[in-house]
Amino acid sequence: MRRIYKSCLLVLGLLGVSQLLQAAPDVALSQVQHAQVQVFRASTDLFIHRGEGGHTELATKVQTDLSKLRESLATLQAQPLTDSARLAVEQLQSPLAAFIALVEQTLAYNPGEPDLPWEFNFQYSKAQRELVAALEALEQQLLKGLAQPLPAADLRLQSLPAKVQYLAARYTARAYVGDIETLPEQQQHYLNQDVDVLAKQVDAELASLATELTGEQQQRLQRAQTRWKFIYPRLVGYSDNLVPLVVERHAAEMADQLLRLRAK
Repeated sequence: MRRIYKSCLLVLGLLGVSQLLQAAPDVALSQVQHAQVQVFRASTDLFIHRGEGGHTELATKVQTDLSKLRESLATLQAQPLTDSARLAVEQLQSPLAAFIALVEQTLAYNPGEPDLPWEFNFQYSKAQRELVAALEALEQQLLKGLAQPLPAADLRLQSLPAKVQYLAARYTARAYVGDIETLPEQQQHYLNQDVDVLAKQVDAELASLATELTGEQQQRLQRAQTRWKFIYPRLVGYSDNLVPLVVERHAAEMADQLLRLRAK
């Protein structure tokens, strides 16, 4: 009888570990998703800080973005990851440190100077691009570790919040510091697409997502789409009548709505 009891405990213990390991990639994927959004939100708020006079409250908002980015990655590191995912986390540290250092350096730059140093746009785009690439490499390792592939809707939702927030970053950069550098030879990646091209892609993905969701999720998506319909014409016509604060506010709210939708 005692042997049977011990065997049952062992089985239950193994089942608990198995469930924990299966849940870990989902938690980690969510944290990577949040981290990608926070990278672009820090960029968006940094450009607004620069363009709106470098006020203290705007600088605090950027520092909050960076704190949330660090928190997401700390939560991720606490998960029981595979060896390949753990290696991807380690490889993330250098581009993360470089990005944060550049953001903080830009915050400290004299607001009285009319322009940032001429090399800023090149340096910033490189630091942001390398950090996003490291996050995506980690994301791929986490996707490989899933017991089952993500459904089409969840896979689409994994990247959409970051794309929406990146659109705001590109739009505010153009308004305040000049568009950041893109790589024409890599236009298959959304980081290197023109704002209007990416906006049309996001619009198509939202339309597809609307057919893939049901019930409460579909209702939540409709609320996000209401904001999208408001900023979409401005993104498509991003060369005319720039309204960066309007785009920033609605894009941030929409990205948050999409993040909550993925969590359901």
